[in-house]
Amino acid sequence: MKRRSFAWLTALVVVSFVLASCAPVPAPAPQVVQQTVPVPVTVVVPGPTTVVEKTVETVVEKVVTPTPAPPSAERLARAQNLIVALDGRITDPTNFNMYTWASPWWQGLQQVVYEYFFYENLQTGEYVPWLAEKYEYNANYTNITVTLRDGVMWSDGKPFGADDVVFTYDTLLKNPTMAWASEVSKWVTSVEKIDDLHIVINLKSPNPRYHQIREAFPAVGIWGSIFILPKHIWEGQDPLKFKNNPPIGTGPYKLSSASETALAYERRDDWWGIKAFGVTPAPKTVTFQYFGPETSVALALAANEVDFPFIGILSVGSLQEVMKRNPNVGAWTNEPPYAWLDPCPRALMVQNAVAPWDNKDARWALSYLIDRQAIVNLAYEGTTVPTWGIWPYYDGLKPYFDSIKDLLTQYPVETFDAAKGEQLLTAAGLTKGADGMWATATGPLKIRYLVNADSTEEMKVSAVLADQLKTAGIDVEVQPMSGGPLNDAILRGDYDIKLHSFCPGYIYDNLELFHSKYYVELGKPAPWYERNSFRYKNPAFDKVVDEMSVTPPTEVDKVKAQFHDAMAIWLSDLPVIPIVQAPALVPINSTYWTGWPSAKNPWIMPVCWWATFNLVINGYKSTTTGEWVGGIKSTGTQ
Repeated sequence: MKRRSFAWLTALVVVSFVLASCAPVPAPAPQVVQQTVPVPVTVVVPGPTTVVEKTVETVVEKVVTPTPAPPSAERLARAQNLIVALDGRITDPTNFNMYTWASPWWQGLQQVVYEYFFYENLQTGEYVPWLAEKYEYNANYTNITVTLRDGVMWSDGKPFGADDVVFTYDTLLKNPTMAWASEVSKWVTSVEKIDDLHIVINLKSPNPRYHQIREAFPAVGIWGSIFILPKHIWEGQDPLKFKNNPPIGTGPYKLSSASETALAYERRDDWWGIKAFGVTPAPKTVTFQYFGPETSVALALAANEVDFPFIGILSVGSLQEVMKRNPNVGAWTNEPPYAWLDPCPRALMVQNAVAPWDNKDARWALSYLIDRQAIVNLAYEGTTVPTWGIWPYYDGLKPYFDSIKDLLTQYPVETFDAAKGEQLLTAAGLTKGADGMWATATGPLKIRYLVNADSTEEMKVSAVLADQLKTAGIDVEVQPMSGGPLNDAILRGDYDIKLHSFCPGYIYDNLELFHSKYYVELGKPAPWYERNSFRYKNPAFDKVVDEMSVTPPTEVDKVKAQFHDAMAIWLSDLPVIPIVQAPALVPINSTYWTGWPSAKNPWIMPVCWWATFNLVINGYKSTTTGEWVGGIKSTGTQ
């Protein structure tokens, strides 16, 4: 800590000089100047001629505004360049094949080069048409017809159309090791072309929610999605070896340079969206650049060399220091908690397959013994809030949350009540000894708390949470692990408790994680970490989730009723213990660009590492009002 503090002190001294050289040049202030000027006057003198004209000198004051010096070429370029700070180097700046998992697709490709049929605004709940205009299921939801937008062009001038879509799906279905291919094969049997602007996707089983499965349909809400390949570029190539360099996309930018530290993208003035939407992207270039460790990014942000860093680079302390020195730097909020809420809340997975945690009273006891606000204050430095559930607190989900207000009163998940916790432990058959420690019928109660040793977040939380449980009389063994052994232990259920993120944050998807179809015996690998590695099963809950799975999400009232039924069971059982919302600290610099989403104007998610960053840059036509919403604009600062 001392070494880091010294680094910050050194950095801040440097910032005072860097800011002066890198900050925008202020407009010259008006000045009052004095000037001697000749003034003709008329005087009267004695004699035959009484009027004489003569010129005298006098001093006058005048307010003038100096003509500003023209900006340098370097400063002019900076004012037109949107700069995103990456959290790591580019592994291979020559490989842009987004279907191999090896390319830098979250470092600009999925944001500004490739686009998607639809974008889902999780903040508002809107499903925004983009490369496609609409979709329509058949009567039994076994296929979906997609109408593509007319006039979309690839960056090399070729038209985008149904042939590209069919080719992409066929390629994924024939190559199971491509990224996303297994998910496509899970849901899709074939894709057919009707004409140049219409395709039909045939599904393996009825699914009114297929259009929300980003791994199998080109519609993105959280992070990324499958994307469509240009057939004329990829046909005849080995899809696993082809480097796709340069990448040809439909997006508003094209790659202009690439290195291990930066990927630069240049605006396409022939981008189809300019004509279709009447909107031109404000930045002339977008650069995704690696600046180095946290201190380097903080320095660059303070000196206006960065507009938007990736998540997780800056700590709240670093952000506060930068904000003191650069008034144009802010975050989702400019006061605690600062952070935007990521769509993956943190919950304590509890192993339901072992005693006493197979008893819901014991699980509820644990919940009452946890002081979530103390965890927020100590482990997260005030950058998040406690949570009652496993969904992000987005406006688009509020109607569903409102539908269970009665249940949240009945089941106060966030409440810290040690006395109630002890009462429930007793009800679960445990006893508290004279030494203040709890015991089961077979011996002392001991919790194995599995922690990801590589996660600073998990380590910090474990220190606070374990201390709270020990204070309550429960012996806690914290087991830090990492890599393969950690993954294996989680999937086999070899833990009593484990803090984990619950994604993707959709109402149905997060409920479906608890379905007993994912239940496997203890010791065998579960399908995924949050996909029931905690071994929960309840047939009544399964029945409600199954009903929801065949209900179109557009039938909101019906889905809300199903959500209420499911949560009545889930909250009573409490298979996992919600702890906090997931904090995403994303500093934003308004020196050169304005219109960023914020808590005061939450028009979309403030994320530069997701594919939806395309909408942050350009905005979109609201499906609710029909008006164009958002899009960043130049401040005109040079």
